[in-house]
Amino acid sequence: MESAKKTPLYDRHAARGAIFAETGGFFLPKHYGDPAEEAKTVRNSVGIIDISSRGKLKISGADHVKFLQGMLTNDVKEKLPGRGVYAAILTPKGKMISDMKVFKSEDSVYIDMEPGMGGEIAQLLLKFRLSYKAEVVDVTEDYCTLHICGPGCGEFITKRLGVNTGQMNEYDHLSRGKTTVMKLNRTGEAGFDVLFKNRSAEEIWNLLLEDPEAPGLSGQQALEILRIEAGIPVYGKDMDISTIPIEAGIWNALDFEKGCYVGQEVIARIKWRGRVNWHLAYFSSEQDDCASPGDTLWVKGKKVGRITSSTYSPTLGKNIAIGYIRREFRDFRGEITVGAEQLDDKTPNTVKITEKPFHSRFE
Repeated sequence: MESAKKTPLYDRHAARGAIFAETGGFFLPKHYGDPAEEAKTVRNSVGIIDISSRGKLKISGADHVKFLQGMLTNDVKEKLPGRGVYAAILTPKGKMISDMKVFKSEDSVYIDMEPGMGGEIAQLLLKFRLSYKAEVVDVTEDYCTLHICGPGCGEFITKRLGVNTGQMNEYDHLSRGKTTVMKLNRTGEAGFDVLFKNRSAEEIWNLLLEDPEAPGLSGQQALEILRIEAGIPVYGKDMDISTIPIEAGIWNALDFEKGCYVGQEVIARIKWRGRVNWHLAYFSSEQDDCASPGDTLWVKGKKVGRITSSTYSPTLGKNIAIGYIRREFRDFRGEITVGAEQLDDKTPNTVKITEKPFHSRFE
């Protein structure tokens, strides 16, 4: 934590009682005293979550769209300015290097990705840029991002920022004044990222939280509860360099008509002629502390999967988890034993596969 950076909003969060933790190289609020209550606030009204540590890239230049079209798994070229897509960058073998949210403007593309990924992906893109006239800039440290979410978030943003969000679809984005507002599903509730430059941080904070004072600040622990409740996998926890996108079920990141991109042949072959051995799945249990990331799943002494994320859900009143299950057990509805790599290493609990999502009202 010694090397972590403070965002321009650090002191504002501290004044609201934030307990901080390192996230992607930055100090961000872990919680403000009660993560479960902070999650409930999002489900019931409006929550504001600082996600400024997320990786941020700006791609521009005469060939920037053509360049990205050959790198990303989804179609950027066909999107109009003001629209966006979910996408990934793959290895030649079809494994995930990163997923990302891509927002197209008139003369540039903004890319949002998991904390800590900005520099790595910027270097990768520069390596493959070759003769394309495209500029790749890591702007992670230049901007703050607040995610505003919950049933009342659209009305809140309209009142505070003057942005009419009523007709926006997922990945649509609008620039107003010193902010860019992007519609995104991070919690299973209606949600919008509000992006602004560091030099505007105090002004935007005051607009959103001080004039008049707004409750509803939530930390990273609440965000983790909410995204697991919504069944949203994240790179670095539920997906990594060993994951094929189809295993993770992120079909909305893939376009099968756009033409070639790195790893495209593997993905197309799996879709049309093959299958994957693992599938992302969702689990629940009435037992306390039923599963932890890294736990192995067993059926009748056979390893059938693993847990990648878990939490107690205050919305559902039980323990839930995300993980992977072998394809032959996708439809298994009996009890699955949760154990260690060797089943005898600890007293096992049990989970059952449940339908995805656990909770989602995003439209």
